[in-house]
Amino acid sequence: MTGARRSVPGPDASRIGSDASRIGSDSPVGGTAPTCRPLSTSARRRLGRLRPDGPDEMGRELAEGPAAVAATLEAIRPERQGADEILAAAERIVLLGTGASLAMARAAVPAWRAAEQAGTRRGATGAGTGADRRPRAVLVRESTEAVFGGVDGDTFRRGDAVIAISQSGTSPETLAAARLAARSGATLVAITAHARSPLAAAARATVALPIGEEHGAATKSELATLAALLTLGGGLPDGPTVGAWLAERLAGIVRSWEAVLPSVPCLVGAPRTWIVGLGATAGLAHAGALLWHEKAHRQAVGGTVSEFRHGLVESVGTRDAVLLLVPWPCTPDLSGYLDLLAREVSALGAVLIRLENGGVTFGGGFGMGGGRPVDAPGRSAVPRGTRAGLAPGSRPGTTEAEMPATDLAMTATAADLLGQTLRLQQLARGTAHACGTYVDGFRVLRHVVLAAPPRFD
Repeated sequence: MTGARRSVPGPDASRIGSDASRIGSDSPVGGTAPTCRPLSTSARRRLGRLRPDGPDEMGRELAEGPAAVAATLEAIRPERQGADEILAAAERIVLLGTGASLAMARAAVPAWRAAEQAGTRRGATGAGTGADRRPRAVLVRESTEAVFGGVDGDTFRRGDAVIAISQSGTSPETLAAARLAARSGATLVAITAHARSPLAAAARATVALPIGEEHGAATKSELATLAALLTLGGGLPDGPTVGAWLAERLAGIVRSWEAVLPSVPCLVGAPRTWIVGLGATAGLAHAGALLWHEKAHRQAVGGTVSEFRHGLVESVGTRDAVLLLVPWPCTPDLSGYLDLLAREVSALGAVLIRLENGGVTFGGGFGMGGGRPVDAPGRSAVPRGTRAGLAPGSRPGTTEAEMPATDLAMTATAADLLGQTLRLQQLARGTAHACGTYVDGFRVLRHVVLAAPPRFD
């Protein structure tokens, strides 16, 4: 799937976390550099051994993410007819998962709801026709809550289309919830990387993710799952042209791995990391908190900006890091709200790090363009035949000219969300290696948790 890949040289270890002049100059990191403890010599040495594509397992799988997205969008076209027919007939749509799969469902559901409101999702007939058409509800349910009989106050019912998401297709909680949905009269669609898995066998239709093997924390499977969900939900066109465009942009983010390194000292030195977003990026915040615990083994909390400001903020201390995943579109009103957050974080002596538009930025200035990553293109316009939406380090391509303007605008928005996901994964990787906690695979999950799976049937 990924083909032969030329290794990209790693960064100069002597400059990592120490050369403040890089921030906001020749690096895609902007804003005013905060005062953070410098990395130790051993931490800089560990980071200096890394390339964008390895040699660690996480680096290799991150580098395979762009190709996984392209392969997913090419493979989904012949597979989606069955899924579209199920979705078109549904009275209600439920996205189901746990862990990273649940986080991707939360990231994708705003696009599903917007498409239902606009009637633009393929097959989004809703209830009624024409002027009487009513958008259907699109819900997200956590698998375990769904299994235990309405712990979340809801139930599966006849007329539901349930999109069950599991990379392995064997997650005990998701498999049990999917079977319960089928027994309740719902129609099941599986999204999985394993087309012969028990989850796929239980489903009426399956969207297979052609990502190859993934041995560590969810990285390329997150990207492929998010791309598949956005496509099924009407937030992203399918096909090889769109896939190639996205892969080119995401490959640019992989190549510009060094963009995250100036922020690593602040994340390593942070007693706690708070990862916050709104809407789709709140889903990414939960995915980031999972990665922080899985790879960096550090305290991290994911949530919304308002949850942070109205409760979590009481526990924020000096040198904590607040990682803000800026949502798009960032309207003037939203910019003012995020500037308020930036001032509050600064008053507490914590560090604000922003992820937006393929770049990593320190500080606020949302309403004034302050702290914008150097060379990061604007998102307000995506003219055809240009580098619109490309991350720093991307090579211009010709695929944009082949897409209709509406598809290009939609793809650029999806690319921003996928790019934030990839940058977040890179930050977790860098933090884990600098902390000295990184290991391939898992320490606990497969040896303890999956070794004694719960029985639901």
